[in-house]
Amino acid sequence: MPCLVRLRSEFNTIAPNRDKSSDGSVGDSAHQDSQSDHNPDETGNVPIRDADRVNEVHAIDVDIDLRVPGLSMENVVQFLLTRCRSGAEKRLRYIIFNRRIWSASNDWRQQRYTGSNAHDHHAHFSSSYTSAHEASTASWHLEDVPVALTADDKKWIAAEIRAAVKAELRAALPDVPTATENADAVWKKTRSDPRPPWSDTARNLLGAEITEAVRDGVAIERYPANEGK
Repeated sequence: MPCLVRLRSEFNTIAPNRDKSSDGSVGDSAHQDSQSDHNPDETGNVPIRDADRVNEVHAIDVDIDLRVPGLSMENVVQFLLTRCRSGAEKRLRYIIFNRRIWSASNDWRQQRYTGSNAHDHHAHFSSSYTSAHEASTASWHLEDVPVALTADDKKWIAAEIRAAVKAELRAALPDVPTATENADAVWKKTRSDPRPPWSDTARNLLGAEITEAVRDGVAIERYPANEGK
């Protein structure tokens, strides 16, 4: 069905490197000897052995290994269920995944699935038999499925926040000298001071303390040359 072709295409878009070994559409002989939406007929209700019948099915299987950090098939299934329950999505008739089944006829409530295939290697999506829904290639909006943040994502966000805060502070206090500017001023002053010579450590410590005072108690990194002194 065109709607399911679009659904699989969106899986490929959000998970371009996903495993497809458990994907499926047209059923094997085991499916064709029973009632199944994987049978290539108009209703999925009649065993098909006639090669001349239309090769259309009302279901697809999608491998659960999406190979995207933070994205799981559970995420996708729950996202689609939320849309189905709200009425935003009407093209699905039922979903089977990981020993559970949700169906439109049961208001998308979760039930235990007791079939011989636990569907723990793939998720099964059956489409509506309504012609308009079958033919619809509107977006399934899988790009909106929430993805958990990875460690790298969190590091990037923290770095962006630090940079933004630093920029805001600099904008709010445009006249506050930087640590480097303070250090340069201290060196010039102490080199011309008639009192006994200043040590490098004393100059660096003074520069750091001045900067901290000017910044009203905001701690800054002290000079590496003073480490351990």
